[in-house]
Amino acid sequence: MAEDEREHRWPEGGRSGEALLKAMLDAAEVVAGVVELLPDDYRILTANRSASDLYGLPAGGLDGMTGREQGLTEDQVASRVATLKTVWEAQATRTGEYSFRFPNGRERWFFGTYSPLHGSTPMVAFVILDITARREAQLQVERQGARLSLALNVTGLGLWDYDVGADRVDWDERTRQLFGAHGEGTIDFATYAATVHPDDFPLVAAAYQRAVAGENSGVYVVEHRTKAAGENGSATWIRGAARVLFDPDGRPSHVIGTAQDISAQVAARERQDLLLAELNHRVKNNLAAVQAIAAQTMRGAADNPAAFRAAFDSRIQSMARGHDLLTRNSWEAADLREVIDAALAPFATELFDITGAATAAPLTPEMAVNLVMVLNELATNAAKYGALSTNGRVSIVWDVSGGLMTLEWRERGGPPVTTPTHTGFGTRLTLAALQAYGGTVELVFPSEGVECRMKAPLALG
Repeated sequence: MAEDEREHRWPEGGRSGEALLKAMLDAAEVVAGVVELLPDDYRILTANRSASDLYGLPAGGLDGMTGREQGLTEDQVASRVATLKTVWEAQATRTGEYSFRFPNGRERWFFGTYSPLHGSTPMVAFVILDITARREAQLQVERQGARLSLALNVTGLGLWDYDVGADRVDWDERTRQLFGAHGEGTIDFATYAATVHPDDFPLVAAAYQRAVAGENSGVYVVEHRTKAAGENGSATWIRGAARVLFDPDGRPSHVIGTAQDISAQVAARERQDLLLAELNHRVKNNLAAVQAIAAQTMRGAADNPAAFRAAFDSRIQSMARGHDLLTRNSWEAADLREVIDAALAPFATELFDITGAATAAPLTPEMAVNLVMVLNELATNAAKYGALSTNGRVSIVWDVSGGLMTLEWRERGGPPVTTPTHTGFGTRLTLAALQAYGGTVELVFPSEGVECRMKAPLALG
């Protein structure tokens, strides 16, 4: 439309009124003007400089332009026409926030006020504030809040704030749960102190006092228990991290901090410490056992290095198989049948008749290792001197009753047996190994073949 064709129409006003209104609008720091409703569009009768600036036009450049002439899409035109019609037909002011994409692709947020003008011609005045900066700041705050909420949920952190002057503690819901202070009641320092485990409060108080005195710039971290019961009634352990804030005069004004449930971590540390202590104990026991095996084997083969090596290797390998078995079971326990299989692994399985109760027979780690060595020692002697040295056989029968395991070793079909005149290492091992852990051993030598009857307590569930 040519400039002379875009004549501003003011049916109820004259040029002087238009000039006065334009001067007033240009003086304002808002986007303002007057539009006239058309059947399927609208025309800007007048708009101030700020409005023209939004479209990159000189002052007055929007005057007389329709929505389509401004480059608006059909959907944008229809949306504006609907708003203007609603205001005109209702003869009521309408306000609201909205986003708008300009023809050049730039998007802004606005807060608009639309008011009908008196008269027969449908005209609406608009005053619009550009709230893009405020909106972006609001969105930034919302995003930061969402990130903070996500971080708190992922890490299980609770937030709290202490107003030192007012002696008022503000806890979020997670912190209240960690300290066992449910509900919405007011919390002061004394109330907070009462929720800390009494054995740990001196540690917490000392850390707080050092921070108040300015140590580490007022930052402190402390781990302690609360009176809130955790899972299975165990104590709730938390890690509290806080910072003391000081006023301009250097006096503490607020303390802000977080609380995190570390009960699982503490339990894991305690279990690790226990396992390390148990490992240390077992290593010492194993070294002592190796030393004893070496010393006893040497006595039986002092003048025969080859015999010493063979016997020593056999006994150490037996011990190692017991440890392998327990390693597979995380050193918790081992079933009796697994122990028997580990002990007899170096020998032909068809030489043994093995029967036992269907009931599980779990053995403690110490009992399992020793029983592997005892059964291996019996099998080794049977292969050298007993039933397995000829065409004989060995039967192993076990039962479970009253928390005890009973096992009977019986050799048959071998050379005649005579009672030994002296007690060798194998015999001493057999007699002593189980007895050290509450078991009993009976070793007899009938002529038909060696017999050994053992009893041992089962591992408690």
